[in-house]
Amino acid sequence: MTDLSFRKILGLNQQTYQRLRVALSLNLRRQIFIAVCDDLALRDRLSARLIEDVTPTSKSQPQQTPAPRYPRLVTLPLNSSDPNPIAQMVQWLTQSPPPLIGNRRAPIPAFQLVGVEQLTREPAAIQRSFLTHLQGIERNLSILESSLILWVPQPWLHTLPDSAPEFWRCRSAVFEFVGDPTPLPAPAQEAPPARSRPPQPIPDPDPIDDAVEAETLASASNGTQEQLWKLLTQDLPELNSEAEPETNGHDTASEEDGFVLQTQTARIAAPVGATSVKVIDAPPAIAVKAKVAAPTRPPAQAPTSPPQIPSSKAPSSKVSPPPPPPKAPSSNAQSHPAQTAKSQANQSSETITVSEADQAVSSKGLLHPSEPAFDDLQSEPMLLMQQIELLHQEQAPPAALAEAYRILGNLYRDRIEQGDVSAQNLTTAIQAYEQVLVWLHETSDWWTDVLNDLGNLYWMLSRYASSPDQALAHLQQGIQAYQLALSKLNYQLQPNAYPMIQNNLGAAYADLARYQDPVENLQRSIQAYQQALRHRKAEHDPLRYASTQNNLGTAYWNLAQHQQPEVYLKQAIAAYSEALHYYNADQEPLSYAMIQNNLGTAYWNLAQHERPQDWLRLALGAYQIALQYRTFATAPSAYAATQNNLGTAYWHLANHSKDDVKQRTEYLQAAIAAYEATLVATEKLATHPQPIPLNFDVSATHNNLGLAHHQLVADPKISLEAAAQSTHLEQALRHHLQALEGWQHKPDFRQTALNCVIQVMRTIYNTGGLAGQNQALGILPGHLLPEVLPKLG
Repeated sequence: MTDLSFRKILGLNQQTYQRLRVALSLNLRRQIFIAVCDDLALRDRLSARLIEDVTPTSKSQPQQTPAPRYPRLVTLPLNSSDPNPIAQMVQWLTQSPPPLIGNRRAPIPAFQLVGVEQLTREPAAIQRSFLTHLQGIERNLSILESSLILWVPQPWLHTLPDSAPEFWRCRSAVFEFVGDPTPLPAPAQEAPPARSRPPQPIPDPDPIDDAVEAETLASASNGTQEQLWKLLTQDLPELNSEAEPETNGHDTASEEDGFVLQTQTARIAAPVGATSVKVIDAPPAIAVKAKVAAPTRPPAQAPTSPPQIPSSKAPSSKVSPPPPPPKAPSSNAQSHPAQTAKSQANQSSETITVSEADQAVSSKGLLHPSEPAFDDLQSEPMLLMQQIELLHQEQAPPAALAEAYRILGNLYRDRIEQGDVSAQNLTTAIQAYEQVLVWLHETSDWWTDVLNDLGNLYWMLSRYASSPDQALAHLQQGIQAYQLALSKLNYQLQPNAYPMIQNNLGAAYADLARYQDPVENLQRSIQAYQQALRHRKAEHDPLRYASTQNNLGTAYWNLAQHQQPEVYLKQAIAAYSEALHYYNADQEPLSYAMIQNNLGTAYWNLAQHERPQDWLRLALGAYQIALQYRTFATAPSAYAATQNNLGTAYWHLANHSKDDVKQRTEYLQAAIAAYEATLVATEKLATHPQPIPLNFDVSATHNNLGLAHHQLVADPKISLEAAAQSTHLEQALRHHLQALEGWQHKPDFRQTALNCVIQVMRTIYNTGGLAGQNQALGILPGHLLPEVLPKLG
């Protein structure tokens, strides 16, 4: 050790301690501090003093015995036989969950881990297991919403940068204390480091304990137990969602921002079919439309049935045996700065023996000198594959292999969440998670999370299937994983996981309905959503409750396209209306608008079966409210779809107002305005550098707009001046021609547009005579004249 005077050492250590105490007292979340101390006695004194200094002073009356407090800092001795820091933190929190303080829950404490030096007596496989667990700490701390102080001696400090590079990268600060190294005692003489025992929760804390930072309380108050276990904090992007680039944040990452999960929204075709919310926590969705076909004549309900696929073999009750470990991807695979831990490179099988602080430690940590250094390897997955292979060769404990495979799966899942979605990434993540299940202990608390992740990935992979049979198989495997997750669920420890998995199961069944047994699978979807709602209470989790209500409404809407439309459409309306109660239009404008749009379409559908004027007026109101928040600036494709729906609702209402000429005229004019706004938006979107998809048929919009123009002239009760008639008929002809051109490769639709062209030409002749007809013929493309002229005679 450097020759320093005792007084100077004391001063240096005091300064370092004060910096550590101040850093911890800031109450920042997800901090990783590394405290370095070779003198074990000094370390124990410092760690004990740190607990005293961060514990609030009681303001109780002197004569009263102060009630035990929930700690702000907990000391945990590292379990040298299974060195998993996060597992130990979770175990402590499970045994001593944060108590309620008034109507809020106490913040989760920080943890300081001591005893790392004891690992020098353990086999290399145990040491490697510890380093592997360190690699995953950053992601897990974000779940726990806690901070960590890791006490290590100098040799381990030198090992961390190369042997646990991801852990080292995410460190917040390093605090080095000066002291003489303490030789390790014989194992029989080892004494456990000092440990803080959690007190029992107290019902009435002192006022000082209420002065917790709002941010910390907010993170700890809702579903603390759920946060300990969940890997995905969000549900699937749920039923029939469709990517909406302009709303990004995925309405997943965004449902809470206003998902993601969150949200990417799916909308309704013309009316554009029902949409569901993507909630705050899932992999990004690959959207699929579920819609009523866009109208090709006066808009009428024309639902399309899901393609019928031959039934495949029913899935077994167990998850299929996992494939061999996934192969490393090619070196040119795109690398993402994933937040999950990256495993260290290959390491030697020798045991580290450190008895003196100044003993040399290789800068490569546990790496063989002949093996490539971490920085020399280009691919994180390749590093993990090599690490996993080495763990297999050394017959590492199953827990270490399960954790290594989980880190690999998390790496690919992070890439998927960040937008790098491909069938290869999805397949590799699935293979990794299936290997986790092979090595995971039967009683592990991670079963439910891994199986839920696996179900999500299979659900997404079904969107990349090259054939309906493949999509069907992937959906069945996803459903299988969700069902097994539910069977493994410990509801007492994971109460919030149950509604999340049921919600995901509902989404998977809804997709399955597109391929086989639509009625049966939609009914299963509805049952799953209802189960989720029984355990997802509005007062505890209003946004997710509203999201599941929206998904339930969409499932009912789809079921109504197959049977009992009046019954199921009214249930869809009830679910959408319930969802609206829990969205604040100012805070969640796009989600609020999406559900208003869905509600409008349910009203529109119901108007095809009963009380058309009443339901259509309600549809108009819902669409108009949606458009207050779905503007072209905030969500251009959603704005265009809702304007299109609004035009269709006005057109239908005009058809049900034939006895009131004034209202009929106003409704047709309003339909024209809405359809024109739709086309203006689509023209702007067409010039966008990145194509923005639409979920309705623009050619149908042109044809519908032509019909509205034509009806203003063809209705004998509507009186227009000659100039206005001429203008409307010319516009009708031009829009029908646009529709005809857009439907060149759809013979039936093309014939519909051609018939409309001929009808307009006859009306032009009836109102403007031969001169008007000749003028209109000049607008027709030459190649259409042989088809049109013979039918005008």
